[in-house]
Parts: sequence; structure tokens; C-alpha cells
Amino acid sequence: MFLNLLTERQKQSFLALATKVSMADGEVVPEENVTLKVRVAEMGGHVKAPPDEIYGEANFGVFNTPQAQTIVVLELMVIAYSDAEYHEYERPIIDDLIENFGFSADQVKRFEDWAKRQSPLSVEGWDFITEAGPVEA
Repeated sequence: MFLNLLTERQKQSFLALATKVSMADGEVVPEENVTLKVRVAEMGGHVKAPPDEIYGEANFGVFNTPQAQTIVVLELMVIAYSDAEYHEYERPIIDDLIENFGFSADQVKRFEDWAKRQSPLSVEGWDFITEAGPVEA
């Protein structure tokens, strides 16, 4: 929803983190896959995640503004909640970001409340789009 506001480099690191979150519980369920596809489409469809950031250390430093930090946490929470369960293995990834970025407990609560509402809408919207068929250029 807000990923277009990130730089290209930030988008790459976001995609790596999003992939980590999706794979964290050992299973990428259809809702997570759809939510991830929506995010990739929002970023222009061409963004590639650096493999070393998927399988290694996350690149927190690239998110160097409060706006970018907020976007990343919000969007990752939407992915985490896309299957209606914020899995215990997904939490440490997002919690590391929250701690690193210095978000307060109140901010995190507000982010989570928003993500819980947004996530099913994202999946539902994708269903509408795929039902409509391909876009003619």
C-alpha cells in the first residue's frame, strides 16, 4: 500500500524481509503468497530480493528515515497477519525491526491493529483483480 514511497534499494531489502517473514513458519500459505504478490506488484513487479538478505542478516540500515521504517513494519505486519495468525516464528523478525527502529509499545499496538484490518482486505482485493482477468495494454 505504501511501498511506492520506498527507494529501489529499500524495496529490495523489504522484499528480502517479506520473504523471510513468509517462510518463517516453514510454510507459505496461499494468503501469504497472495499478499506477497500484491506487495511485489506495488513495487513495480521487477524488484528482486538480495539472497544474502533473505538467508542472512537483514539490512536494517537501508531504512534510514522514520517514514521508511514505519512502512516496512506496517507492510510486514500485513504479511504476517495475512493467514490470520501472527506466527511465533514470524514475530522475532519484525520485533528486531521494531527494537532497532525504536518504536514504542503504543505505536506497535496501533500498527498491529491496522495490519489486522488491512490484511484480509488485501487478499480480498487481489481476488477481485484476478477474477477480472488480465489487463489489456
